[in-house]
Amino acid sequence: MVQRYRVKVNRAGVFFTGVTIFLGVSAVNTSNNLLYLVVSFLLSFMLLSGMLSLYNLKGLSLELIPPKEVFAQRAENFKLILKNQKRFPSFSLSVEAQGSRAFFPILKKEEVGFITLKFPRRGYYDKISVKVSSSFPVGLFERFFYMDVPVNLMVYPYPIAVSKNIRVEGLQRGEWLTVGRRRGYEHLHSVREYMGEPVKLIHWKLSAKVGKLYVKDFLAEESPPVVLSLDMVDGGLEDKLSKLTYLVLEYSKKGTPVGLRLDGVYLEPALGEEHKRRMLRELALFGDSPRVRA
Repeated sequence: MVQRYRVKVNRAGVFFTGVTIFLGVSAVNTSNNLLYLVVSFLLSFMLLSGMLSLYNLKGLSLELIPPKEVFAQRAENFKLILKNQKRFPSFSLSVEAQGSRAFFPILKKEEVGFITLKFPRRGYYDKISVKVSSSFPVGLFERFFYMDVPVNLMVYPYPIAVSKNIRVEGLQRGEWLTVGRRRGYEHLHSVREYMGEPVKLIHWKLSAKVGKLYVKDFLAEESPPVVLSLDMVDGGLEDKLSKLTYLVLEYSKKGTPVGLRLDGVYLEPALGEEHKRRMLRELALFGDSPRVRA
């Protein structure tokens, strides 16, 4: 895609341009050859500065790497990889998005930085618009362009804490489950291959022996599998999704098998990071969740 480069005149540039115009008018009025020479030098300097600033922004590519989990309304640090495909380095580069900025004094081939981004809504974000700018070489002008960086990002609902007991599927009729109850690990049931479960479940001795990660399956009567649904929590749709997000995170952290029941979607109770993210993804895309861009 062809980049559209724009120019903003800095304060020093305004002063420099004003002086150049003043001397140019004086040279015409006085027919002073020395003033003509000075004005020619200033114009040449301005032209050279513009050419260097344009070259400085050529051949740049950008990659944004999000953290493992991104939640709406939370500031998250994204890894930023800036690459220079030119023969010569670029200088004094700024990368901005959503008011956050990463600065690169010199870019030879590749540099890594971090930028903080915040997303107001849940949903799928395919691209993020960033501004790349530089005042190189002398700060008279700021040349910049906007770039849409592909991210393929899923933003989960903002977690809202559930502070009271809730009734969930999977318990005996009329029984209540307290959010935050810790899972017990009294009875070893079986051993199986690792699929993203909490580290405390890993069978280290067996894993070291066979050279592959295995986890222990325990039977725990105090934490039976649970299935979450929208009718378990109160509030509007977004509040309900946020509360279910909190419960998914809490039960996953405690090691409780958790499932999810939404309109047309049923995920059986299970453990593991992959299962947790699948539930969070369903919550993020539920209903009229937009495919949006930042």
